Amino acid sequence: MTLDRLFHYQPFVEAHLISLLSVGKLKLSRPDRFNDPWDCRVHYQIPTDPEERKRLVAYLAEVHRKHHPSISEAERKRRANEFMSNPSKLEAAIAQNEKELYAAICNQYRVYCLTEEPASPRMWAHYAASHTGICLEFASRSAPFTEVLAPLAGGLCKVEYRTTYPAYDMVGGGFHALFTKSEDWSYEAEWRLIAEERGFARSPSTLKTDNEFLTLPSGVLKSVTIGCLTDESSRQRIEHLVSTNAPGVLVRHAALMPDRYELRINPPIR
Repeated sequence: MTLDRLFHYQPFVEAHLISLLSVGKLKLSRPDRFNDPWDCRVHYQIPTDPEERKRLVAYLAEVHRKHHPSISEAERKRRANEFMSNPSKLEAAIAQNEKELYAAICNQYRVYCLTEEPASPRMWAHYAASHTGICLEFASRSAPFTEVLAPLAGGLCKVEYRTTYPAYDMVGGGFHALFTKSEDWSYEAEWRLIAEERGFARSPSTLKTDNEFLTLPSGVLKSVTIGCLTDESSRQRIEHLVSTNAPGVLVRHAALMPDRYELRINPPIR
């Protein structure tokens, strides 16, 4: 990780900004609230090779045995034979597993989307209420951004952009669904801060959110940039909130360049 700064676009929600400025409360999101219908969903490979299918069915039987010990072995064997003889049954079971896993991911994980680009007109339009919101600047060499951690271990991860939706091996385990997206989104240059919601957490070592909020150390938030179409009343309110609650945080303003389709940030981000 070599970037000194990362940025986050959002609408101006006064309660959230006050919470961040005064006590460092950062609101993360459930994956099922994202605007990309593929985001954070897991797709598993359906084996065509008979031996690979047998390996998968054996794995599913073992998982079923662990979670449903009251089911008889005879019934479990019957279901396994059905999966081997009827591929559509196996595909239906995998599809149901994908659905259940997505629900579990949405319960367990919270994600904060960041970018390397503070002056993207498209991102101001999409994520900052059509240029009327704000863009937050964070010191990415400070906790909780200081480590790029392994998949699903929590922490900061760089998004991988692909042309094809990744299909994972269920038996082999491991997937990168939380930070894999279509190349259509590559202009976002996205990084993700990943945490576990405390009530659903499975690891003691991950970042934790409480009711979707993560507490940041002092000094991590460096500036708040106000959108170029923010009305005067909101602009004054944002400036007042920053000066009152976090006087060390710089207020910047986005402005239209007069001679090209670009935004200028004042004062400049260096």
